[in-house]
Amino acid sequence: MSPEAQKLAQALLDHHRKVSQPQSKASPSVEPCLIAYGDLCERAGLSHLKPNIGRFLREIAQWCHDNSWPPLNALAVNHDSRRPGHGYDSAPGCSLARWKDEATACIKFADYPALIA
Repeated sequence: MSPEAQKLAQALLDHHRKVSQPQSKASPSVEPCLIAYGDLCERAGLSHLKPNIGRFLREIAQWCHDNSWPPLNALAVNHDSRRPGHGYDSAPGCSLARWKDEATACIKFADYPALIA
């Protein structure tokens, strides 16, 4: 992964750890677990990447796909629509038609690493 994707992935891992813990494992609520692209970029210290974040989210999706994990990038969404952008479909293991299920699987998944290796 590129250094930018690594920073964004770490911010997503930290966000996931914080928001997934209080969720009911049976049927988690997706909306409170989402993070807007701009907020994610800010947390990663990469505010300037917001217009081009898709490229890096695809790298994160590939990392998850390679490790047989749910796509962590499913939590990153457009601020206004509260859904991922059209590029989500081009990320490995991601489908806009199944996005809500993928986000739910991500929230329930407890085996992501704490740190990017």
